[in-house]
Amino acid sequence: MSIKIYKIAFYSLFILAFFACNQPKPVTLTFAFGPDDGEQTIQYLIDQFNQEHAGKIKVNWKESSRIPDEFYETLAADFEKEAPEIDVFGSDVVWTGVFGSNGSVEDLSKSFYRDFNPGHFMKSAMNSAVYNFRVYGVPWYTDAAMIFYRKDLLRKNGFDQAPSTWDELKDMARVVMDRENIPYGYVFQGDKYEGGVANACEFIWNAGGQITMDNLSITGFFEDNYIAPSIITVDSRASENGFAMARSLVEEGISPESVVYYREAEAEADFINGKSVFMRGWPGIYGMFQDENAKVRSDQIGVIPIPVLEQGAQSFSCLGGWNLMVNAYTSAEKKEAAWEFIQYLVAAPQQRYRAMKSGILPSLKVLYDDKELLDNVPVISLARQEIQNARSRPVSPYYMEYSPEIATIFHQTLKGELLPEYAVFMLQEYLEDIQMKNMVADN
Repeated sequence: MSIKIYKIAFYSLFILAFFACNQPKPVTLTFAFGPDDGEQTIQYLIDQFNQEHAGKIKVNWKESSRIPDEFYETLAADFEKEAPEIDVFGSDVVWTGVFGSNGSVEDLSKSFYRDFNPGHFMKSAMNSAVYNFRVYGVPWYTDAAMIFYRKDLLRKNGFDQAPSTWDELKDMARVVMDRENIPYGYVFQGDKYEGGVANACEFIWNAGGQITMDNLSITGFFEDNYIAPSIITVDSRASENGFAMARSLVEEGISPESVVYYREAEAEADFINGKSVFMRGWPGIYGMFQDENAKVRSDQIGVIPIPVLEQGAQSFSCLGGWNLMVNAYTSAEKKEAAWEFIQYLVAAPQQRYRAMKSGILPSLKVLYDDKELLDNVPVISLARQEIQNARSRPVSPYYMEYSPEIATIFHQTLKGELLPEYAVFMLQEYLEDIQMKNMVADN
């Protein structure tokens, strides 16, 4: 009797093992993105996706550097591998032209137009995912830089309105600094990295200048000659005035001398700890003011557009944000699974969740009419207008060569090592040289 039982048990286990071995294994995806500060929303959503797709798709998060330049190098190195590790990833909006032109990422145009309506996305976010008429990414979340300020201290010191020009900001900052014993008037990002590029662009744009001529992000051909994707226009009196204003903030003591080495973390630390009256930052910082340990709370701050040089001029903010892309070198099976994952992350419920938890700006228009969301995260109300006036950094397949030159020259100007007029002249020369060198190589 016992022998029969053992036989039955043995055959039962054999049959179960046979079927287990023949069950299709889930497609395993590696998703690459930087760390998730604050509420840890990304891991939560990945866990939810994995649960909903159990047995079919499993996503593993490869946490990468928070510094965009370093993350870019990680991606570029992975593209060169015979067997790439990364299947789907978050891409900075400035990388679309680079990745789209060199074939590193999948052309998502067919899938995108089948499953999405481009009109449902914020226009600037949608434009950031397109290069040469093709869709290479899906807008995940967007960003528009703005000024955070101590509205409580401005009111206390007799200012009923926030500044709209740089001179007004200087005047208000001086008064509050003196009366409230606050060390800094304005903190921003002046280090040699991508954030410095964004700040440089804003000082130029809000003085009436441009780095490249607008609306030339599409490459083309004329007979046998390659047409450059942009025309460099940075060497102008307006650009010079923008850089001169940036330098004056340091020179006059409104900004600390150390601001030339500031990134987001340093500026945010100063502002949250009550050491600065004004700060240039991204909306995602808003959640930090909800922290019970923060010295400055959300009811003490206001948000305004980036100041302009002359009263009445249009304010422009640097467009930030991230798109979701698929590695062109991953397998067809993984590309299909990656598209499922992208659709999940971009869907309104998931975008709303991240916006509510972390102040992340959605890429979908419908969420900017969500009253509960706007009531709970008021920074999104201003962001809705700011995104309409957000400008992209130069859109070019050569952007990753432009970027360090812009950041370095801006940094040197802030330090007083370059006069503003010479800085914009040098920048014009360097960017034209990069463009010409690459055009010759492409031909």
